[in-house]
Amino acid sequence: MLEKIEMKYIDIHCHLDFPDYEKDKEDIFARIRGIDGGAITIGTDLESSKKAVKIAEENDNIWACVGMHPENASPPSPLLHQERGETQRSSVFASPQMRGGRDEVRVGFPEFEFSKLISNPKVVAIGECGLDYFRIKDESEKELQKKLFIEQIEFALKHNKPLMLHCRNAYDDVLEILKNYKNEKLRGNTHFFAGNIKQAKKFLALGFTMSFTGVITFARDYDEVIKYLPLDKIMSETDAPFVAPMPYRGKRNEPAFVVEIVKRLSEIRNVDIDEMKSILIRNTVRLFELKIEN
Repeated sequence: MLEKIEMKYIDIHCHLDFPDYEKDKEDIFARIRGIDGGAITIGTDLESSKKAVKIAEENDNIWACVGMHPENASPPSPLLHQERGETQRSSVFASPQMRGGRDEVRVGFPEFEFSKLISNPKVVAIGECGLDYFRIKDESEKELQKKLFIEQIEFALKHNKPLMLHCRNAYDDVLEILKNYKNEKLRGNTHFFAGNIKQAKKFLALGFTMSFTGVITFARDYDEVIKYLPLDKIMSETDAPFVAPMPYRGKRNEPAFVVEIVKRLSEIRNVDIDEMKSILIRNTVRLFELKIEN
């Protein structure tokens, strides 16, 4: 593994272990290298996290984030998983022990197993973790998610790693939990930020950054928040294979498409594209402590 690599683009949140890439994974990796890019591939359960670490170990310009998606706190819905306009089956986020029904669910964060992964130098964050109320049907499911979230916050603090937050229809509850750890060196990024300026201010007060996806290339809903945020608190991500940016909308997303997201961020902020590239790389290096050159 190289000590340092050159990089112009960074996708801080993608899912390279997902079955969407089984047939052409090497081509995906080649296209990331082709843009002088890097990526952080995100675990959604223990097995997914193991795969993320393996991918990171095999690629100098890819790192891993390990953790449990909030939908793994309770049995998966039979409905399709709709990730902000894109469709995937919710079982993608469900750990193997959960797919057989409620009796097989192992509630709680398997700290011992994740401790084995966190020792790997290519692991740079914990998550994606947080709260997702999109399909919640009763309060008991919310409580299970909160428990899993808190366990991962404490795990991240124990190992001095930033959090990769997932928050959907639950910003106020996420912030309420996070503020209890404000003075404990808590840090991280709020992935796929879709909140308002008031909520953004609260994440900033906690020291969190916010990342934006391809949605900003075809929707104007995020422009005001992006204009409001300090430049050193903005990150770029694809959330691939979901929500491809224009001009690829409707197709399978991939990390190399982060170029379009960076371009749009530079337009919204009226910042030179090369300067925006450098800003995003610096922000990523600072939060995740990556060793790169740009």
